[in-house]
Amino acid sequence: MKNRFFLQLIWLAMLICMIAGSCTKLDPKVYDQVVTFWNSPDQIAAGVAPAYSGLRDYAPFNGAFGPGAYALNELSSDEIILPTRGGDWADNGLWEEMWKHTWTATNPVMENGWQFIYGGSARVNNILQSVGALNPKPINSPSIEAELKIVRAFYHYTALDLFGNVPIFDSNYTEPSKLQTKQRSEVFSFVEKEIKDNLPYLSSEVSQKTYGRATRWVAYSLLAKLYLNAAVFSGTSRWSDCIAACDSVLNSNQFSLEQNFFSNFVINNEGSRENVFVIPFDDQKGLNYFWLQVATLHYNSGATFNLVNGGANGLCSTVEYYNLFDANDLRRNMFLVGQQFVNQIRDSAHIQYDGQTGLRLIFDPTIKTFSISDASSKTAGARCAKWQFNSTNSGNMSNDYAVYRLADIILMKAEAQFRLGNMAGALATINQKINGVSIRSRAGMPDFSMSEMNADGLLAERARELSWEGFRRNDMIRLGHFTDARIPEKALSGNFRILYPIPQSELSKNPYLKQNPGY
Repeated sequence: MKNRFFLQLIWLAMLICMIAGSCTKLDPKVYDQVVTFWNSPDQIAAGVAPAYSGLRDYAPFNGAFGPGAYALNELSSDEIILPTRGGDWADNGLWEEMWKHTWTATNPVMENGWQFIYGGSARVNNILQSVGALNPKPINSPSIEAELKIVRAFYHYTALDLFGNVPIFDSNYTEPSKLQTKQRSEVFSFVEKEIKDNLPYLSSEVSQKTYGRATRWVAYSLLAKLYLNAAVFSGTSRWSDCIAACDSVLNSNQFSLEQNFFSNFVINNEGSRENVFVIPFDDQKGLNYFWLQVATLHYNSGATFNLVNGGANGLCSTVEYYNLFDANDLRRNMFLVGQQFVNQIRDSAHIQYDGQTGLRLIFDPTIKTFSISDASSKTAGARCAKWQFNSTNSGNMSNDYAVYRLADIILMKAEAQFRLGNMAGALATINQKINGVSIRSRAGMPDFSMSEMNADGLLAERARELSWEGFRRNDMIRLGHFTDARIPEKALSGNFRILYPIPQSELSKNPYLKQNPGY
């Protein structure tokens, strides 16, 4: 059953609520402490569930951008653009600010991203306090607390990546004066310590029971990501440590590459052996949905794919990004380009038209200007079809969203080896076959070559393999291209743009915060 773990949580929580709300006995026995909860696996699962539910806001869901984390990770990079089409998506210029790197501390996407991080941390802190107050403690309380702290470390890693100099929020009872801005290197050390201290207590099991939860392999993946960016985050590179963390996942033999790249993104992708950490979605079973299908497709795309509804004609990629993919690269099929056809029947009788303009519905990846007023250009931009579309339930997508995949682990290790000058080792890593395929071979492409083994080559391969998965800004910063000029209309931006500003609303609430340089 899809996402059985999360469905069990919901039903258990509902059962508890129904029992609590239906009691009619007038002389109930009153307890001054919880003595029966947190003992069984189902009780533990229900107890930790709120720590994970907030993570759904990390993926592109419910209004396209959740509360901002996905937009901050992607819409400032060259990977995704949300142009203004006539009056659509103007939104007071906030998406234009993201693309052109002209955002300010009052841009609402900043506040939304901040609230995702610290709202999620607050939920974890609350659960940790409840577990810590149990008397007697459940026998497995160290593993419960370790799992929760890894989730909190993920939130703080996100803060470290996006905002840099941020507060460390490890208790909901911290005095306001202590919720002050910490140096980025100090936050790095906090995240590293949280992960390493709790690794021994985490489950190494990979099963339905641990699906979507913080296992030992999730912690190693987060640690690898931290070390991969250590030079940016702390000023000191940690390439060997990155390799060791990647090897912990690779050598576990718990994961393998899917032979079909797109198997990782189908609606029922909980069967993927490649996905190390996922955020489960299932709109029809109470696990919400993510909105990418609606956000990228044209208003009339429902007829193309036999969908209940069309899209909002929003997110897309430029021709410059699209051309990073070789014409023979099967991963290029994640993009919708060219003439669209009703029910995808490619003949003259099924040519599809734009219902607003009457022109043929043709997705042209060339975007000449951010603000598109020409009717014939309103279908500009390559649209994303990486995740299997949902033809039912109004297009609310129930694909589970992979945060970490084995392919990313392989690419991280290869980059770290390259940084240490081990070119042969890096080449062997990136071309290794697992489950009979390599990253390149399953894409129908020849092996990664020594001539490509450079910073730009690795960045391009990460773009092809991990496109629209939330890492492009991070990768571009680390590999030196985030502030570059690009088409359309983005000028070279100042280096201070590698960090977002602390939201002005947060500065107003907390005088102990200090704004990042440049804002």
